[in-house]
Amino acid sequence: MDLSRIDPNLKESIDQFPFSLEIDETEFLHRPELVQEEKEALAKAYLFKGPDTIKVKDIFVKSSGDDHQIRLHIYQPEGFDRNRTIIYFHGGGYIFGLPEQVDKQMFELAENLHATIISVDYRLSPQYKFPVPVQDGFDALQWTITSGEQQLGIDPENITVFGGSAGGHLAAAVTQMANDQGIKNIKHQFLLYPVIHNRMDTPSMKEFTDAPIWNRKYAEIAWAHFLGNEDKDKSIRYADLTYYDDFQNLPRTTIVACELDPLRDEGIEFSQLLYQAGVHTELWVIPGAIHVFDLFEAPLTDRYNEFLYSRMF
Repeated sequence: MDLSRIDPNLKESIDQFPFSLEIDETEFLHRPELVQEEKEALAKAYLFKGPDTIKVKDIFVKSSGDDHQIRLHIYQPEGFDRNRTIIYFHGGGYIFGLPEQVDKQMFELAENLHATIISVDYRLSPQYKFPVPVQDGFDALQWTITSGEQQLGIDPENITVFGGSAGGHLAAAVTQMANDQGIKNIKHQFLLYPVIHNRMDTPSMKEFTDAPIWNRKYAEIAWAHFLGNEDKDKSIRYADLTYYDDFQNLPRTTIVACELDPLRDEGIEFSQLLYQAGVHTELWVIPGAIHVFDLFEAPLTDRYNEFLYSRMF
């Protein structure tokens, strides 16, 4: 990939970042547990200290499928607006990541919007393949609806789901699952450079085979771990988000895609399906941006944050 296409201020910030976000491809394919350990250690080594006005706590919710306790990592500011609740799903290709890896962004979001954020520590693949992570997310939604008012003081009728990358896919999959079960508590889904399907056939997926941070090869490995080799090429409901038959009843949607991201055209394709179904949808394709651009300090990130805060509710 021609790195000169990256927004120059963003490129400078990436070059000055204190550590690399690149993934060892061989480890990712053959030893994903090592990648999980490395990313977890990295997140814990760079924990962000938020303001004392935002309380952070963990609540554990029993999985509907087994005895696993799903950790919900909750950020709640003093004077929070009970009508502003976000269920958040972190990225990491479904293979790595944890809520704390985006502490800085979550603290800022909670503080600026007076919102309660419920960040879901869903189980990871390949140890827990599809549909376990999606079901963990749905169980978190169910807990928010049934217990959120009593335990957090929020209005469970006004929920926004938000996720980045694989977390964007998870947010949208949970929204589809909720819609199928007649649950209308999700009023908005905000999908940041989301994974949409496993077909690997879009122009951007074919173009960005060597893009920094996330590329086609990583995507292929992630899908194999998430679905398993037998199913990695199949269209399955809630895995391939375009393999769905009730788009018209989905909630308001905001999609942010990046010009230089292999996932770009999946986000565009998904937005078109929503437009065609009559869903109130906004799409922003950010010129000069790469995958996870928002983790780097740059004017581009500042503009995105302004957009995020203005669109979330």
